[in-house]
Amino acid sequence: MINSLKKASLITLGILSGFVFTILAVAAYFLGEINAPFLIIATIVFNFIMWAISPIITDLMMRFFYKIEFLSQEELMAQYPEVASFMTQVCRQNKIKVPKIGIIDDDNPTAFTYGSVPSNARMVFSKGLFTYLNLEEQQAVFAHEIGHIVHYDFVVMTVASTLVQILYEIYVVLSKTHKTGSGGDGKKAGGSLAYIGLLSYVFYFLGTYILLYLSRMREYYADEFSAKTTGKPNSLSMALIRIAYGIVAKEDSGKSKRLMESTRALGILDIRSAKGLGAIAQSSEDPRELSRIMAFDFFSPWANILELGSTHPLTGKRIERLNEMAQNMSQERSFDIRGTINSFAIDKSRLYNGFYTGVIIYFLPYIAGLIGLVIGVVYNGGFGLALVSYGIAMILQAFYRFPGAPAEKTTIRDLMSDIYASPIRGRKVALEGKIIGRGEAGASLSEDLMFQDNGGLVYMDYNSSLGFLGNLFFALSKIKKIIGQAASAEGWFFRGIGQMVTLDDITVPNEGRIKSYPKLWIILSSIVIVAFGVLIL
Repeated sequence: MINSLKKASLITLGILSGFVFTILAVAAYFLGEINAPFLIIATIVFNFIMWAISPIITDLMMRFFYKIEFLSQEELMAQYPEVASFMTQVCRQNKIKVPKIGIIDDDNPTAFTYGSVPSNARMVFSKGLFTYLNLEEQQAVFAHEIGHIVHYDFVVMTVASTLVQILYEIYVVLSKTHKTGSGGDGKKAGGSLAYIGLLSYVFYFLGTYILLYLSRMREYYADEFSAKTTGKPNSLSMALIRIAYGIVAKEDSGKSKRLMESTRALGILDIRSAKGLGAIAQSSEDPRELSRIMAFDFFSPWANILELGSTHPLTGKRIERLNEMAQNMSQERSFDIRGTINSFAIDKSRLYNGFYTGVIIYFLPYIAGLIGLVIGVVYNGGFGLALVSYGIAMILQAFYRFPGAPAEKTTIRDLMSDIYASPIRGRKVALEGKIIGRGEAGASLSEDLMFQDNGGLVYMDYNSSLGFLGNLFFALSKIKKIIGQAASAEGWFFRGIGQMVTLDDITVPNEGRIKSYPKLWIILSSIVIVAFGVLIL
C-alpha cells in the first residue's frame, strides 16, 4: 500500500503543478507582460515564510487558547515513561529526532502533529487519550502521528496548498487585466485572458478537492505506518472507535469544543464524522453492531459524495484497510465489515433511485438560478429571473427534504444502520428517550438538543416559528427545564458527514408538546427572494 500511496501523492502534486503551469503558459501566450510573475513569486515567498515560522505561531496559539504544556525528554520520561520509551524507539528506527511533545489538559481524546520539517515537528495529545485508550491503542495513535512526520506530510501539504493558492491568484490577476483592457488587440487579448482566468478558477475549484484527496491519502499512509510499526493494525482500529466514543461521551466545555473544532483537520479523526459511530459505541462495543453502522461508508452512494469534502477518509474505510493489513499479518479482523455487508439484502433500485433524485434536488436551486440567469441575460430579464428561479427551487427542495409521511417508530441504532439514509431526503421517525443536553455542549445560546435512547445519541435540530428570536428565547428559557427529562420526539432523520434529526415536535411531560417549524422559514425566505426577483424584473 505504501508504494501506491506514494504514487498517489506524487500524481496529486503533479496534477496540481500541471494546473498551475498550464495556466501560466497559456496566459504568457496571450499577454506580452503582466505582473502575474511578481505576484506568483510573492505568493511563494509568503507561503515559504509562513511554512517556516508556522510551528512558532501555532505554539503561541496553543499556549494562549489551550494552555498547552510542552515537556522536555526528561519530563516526558518522568510523567509518561511508556510514551517516552516508545517514541524514542520508533524515532531512532526511522532516523528522525524525537518530536517536541505537548500535553493538553482536556478529557476529549485527540492527537495531532504539526511543524515544517521532521527536525522541528511537534506532537500534541490530550490527557483524554489515557482515559479512553489502553497502552497498545495509545502506541498505535502515537505511531500514526510519527508517520506524518516521517513522510514529510507538512512539506507535501504546504506545497500542494501553495499551488492551489497560486491558481486563485492567477484568476484574480487575469480578471483585473480583462477589466483594464482597451480596444483593438488589447480588447481581444483581454477577452482571451478572461477565459483563461475562468479556466484558472475552475482549476482552483478542482484543486481544493484534490488537496482534500491528498489529505485523505496521507491519513491512509500514516495508518499503514502505524500498523507496520506496532505490528498490531487492530489496535489502531480500536483506537479510532474509542476516540469516537470519547468525543461523544465527554461533556464538552466551550474550550473543549473549540479545541476539537480548531484541530479537526489535524486530528487523527474527523470529529464530525466520528460522532455517529461514537454515539453507538457508547452503548455497545459489539463489533457486529459497529460494523452495521460503518456499512453506510461502503454501500451508500452518498458516502463517496460526502467524503469529497473531508480531510479524513470515512472511518469505516480506514478500519477496513486496517483489517486487510491484519489479515496479511495472519491476524484476525477486528471488525468483519465485509461479512456484515454481505449479510445485507440490498434493494439497489431504492438505493440509487433515491440517490440520483436526491443529487438533483440538492443542486436544484443552483441549477435553477443559473438557468434563470442565462435566460435573463439572453432576453434582457436581468438578475431578477435568476432570483425567481432560485426561490421557487428552494421551496420545492424544502417539501422534498421534509416529506409528510407518518412517523415510523424506531431507535437511534436502527437509524445509524440505515444504508438508505440521505443528507437531503429526511426519513420521518418517532423516538423515545431522554434529553441529555444542548446540541452544542457548553454553548448557552444553542437551541438544539442532544437526545439519547438505549441505542445511542443523536443531535436534534429545533426551529422556532419566530425564527432567530424564537430560537434564542427557547435556548434561554426552555432548555434548562427539559434537560434530563424523558421525551418523545418526531422529526426527519438525515445522514451526512454528521447525523441529525430535524424536529417536527418533541413532547416532555412537564412542558407538553413543543412544536418545531423547519420548513416555515425556508419557505418564507424563499418567497421574499421570489418577490424581490419579480420586483426587479
